[in-house]
Amino acid sequence: MSSPTTSSGEIGREAFGTACGLAVVAGGLSVVAPMFDLLTVTLVALALAGWSSAHRRGAGVRRPLAACLGTYGLPFCVLAGVTLVFIDPPGPVAPWRALLLGLGVVPLWTVERRRPARGAASEEGA
Repeated sequence: MSSPTTSSGEIGREAFGTACGLAVVAGGLSVVAPMFDLLTVTLVALALAGWSSAHRRGAGVRRPLAACLGTYGLPFCVLAGVTLVFIDPPGPVAPWRALLLGLGVVPLWTVERRRPARGAASEEGA
């Protein structure tokens, strides 16, 4: 907040991380109180919006498609899989479906935490 050079990519990254954490918490709560299912879905959607905000087209250097698929392919496949389980859960998994959806953003969050912040390289050069 005090930094006048905060970029929207950094804000999107914080929204992404916060939404991921809260999606896991809301998913855990939905096991005992199913009314948290929709909150979990909303937080996962917010996490994806935060991720896309941090990765908007004009934000940085374009990477080859193969590199993007190598980095983000598995996390998005996991997220797609748990989304399908959420929509049409098998019988024994039904009470856990929102928790699985919340945990589905964790691989994407892990990949993002390994990447340096976009503004870090420009701050080091200043």
